[in-house]
Amino acid sequence: MSELGRRSVLIIPNRVIFGTGTVDEIGGTASGYGKRTCVVYGGKSSLNNGNLNRVVDSLVSTGMTVEKIGGISHDPDEDLVAKTVKRVDAFKPDVIIGLGGGSVMDTGKAASILITNGGTVPDYWKGKEFTEPSIPYIAVPTTAGTGSDVTKNAVITSSDKSFKKSIRSEYMIPNVALVDPSLTLGAPENVTVSTGLDALIQNIEAYTSKNAGPITDTLALRGIELSGKYLRKAVENPKDLEAREALSLSSLYGGIALANAGLGLAHGLSHPIGIHFGLPHGRACAVVMAKVMEYNYSAREERYGKIGMLLSGRPNAVHAFNELTDFFGISRHLGDYGIKSEDIPMLVEGSKGGSRNYNPVPHSDETVAKMIAEML
Repeated sequence: MSELGRRSVLIIPNRVIFGTGTVDEIGGTASGYGKRTCVVYGGKSSLNNGNLNRVVDSLVSTGMTVEKIGGISHDPDEDLVAKTVKRVDAFKPDVIIGLGGGSVMDTGKAASILITNGGTVPDYWKGKEFTEPSIPYIAVPTTAGTGSDVTKNAVITSSDKSFKKSIRSEYMIPNVALVDPSLTLGAPENVTVSTGLDALIQNIEAYTSKNAGPITDTLALRGIELSGKYLRKAVENPKDLEAREALSLSSLYGGIALANAGLGLAHGLSHPIGIHFGLPHGRACAVVMAKVMEYNYSAREERYGKIGMLLSGRPNAVHAFNELTDFFGISRHLGDYGIKSEDIPMLVEGSKGGSRNYNPVPHSDETVAKMIAEML
């Protein structure tokens, strides 16, 4: 599939800043939007590893007034978002900074646009549209994998924990994505593995998406190459800055690629698996990815061959990916995670829409159910 003659659209933040040490310059970037800022962050890890202090110190050095809003948990639900909206709105910031992984950055994005547009998360799930720009938003990832720093959506969990669903708008694309790989040096091994696999799979699914284009192809292929070369290294030596930089770039490329080309069935299935069976998002994607590639292979054989070469030097993406998950001890049997045959209808229903729409091969709910059954 040649890049010539194919349409491609690229929607990204106004500014993307990448490089080790760039977080220490965030004060200069943020102060361009005003004097008051909220820093939305997660929990103790941002305090203990010094990431929050680095951000706050830089902001204060430029004369900004800073409000710190922590306590953002994994898989934020609509109630947590509503509480965050109230806390942020009470401070009246000129700019919001989201410092953390995908959950934190998504919560910050949601707050920034709900404050200016009103309403609640469920309103927008039901079809209400955003009509006003968000409060200026700077996304600062501390993990290398979610891509939330460059996308136009925020994934929010229902208050009863029964489903995850995005709210989305081009108004939600961060004004600035500031990607400093040094912020990921303190990530635990399980987080490095899960987010690293998420970035890899984002690149793979964007590259094989039915909406793939020449610009996203270029980014996704480089992201796959970097993940294949450096993910194991980052796990074996967590302080390897070169590996962390490579994974941060892979995440950045994957985020841009998915935002513009879409994803596929693996990401569609990952949401109900993650929310109902407690698997981290990247790991849930990894569990089903090989089966999804097998299903799609005939339609993207040349592309999967390139993926296999980048990951292992052999033109078979399924084998290469299985070698990677074997290395990290990730079972590809859904039964090992407590999933049973009676759970199949729920998983199929929870996977509908969104990412499945961009899968390169059409598939019915019956086909998806059969695939799940084969993975038990």
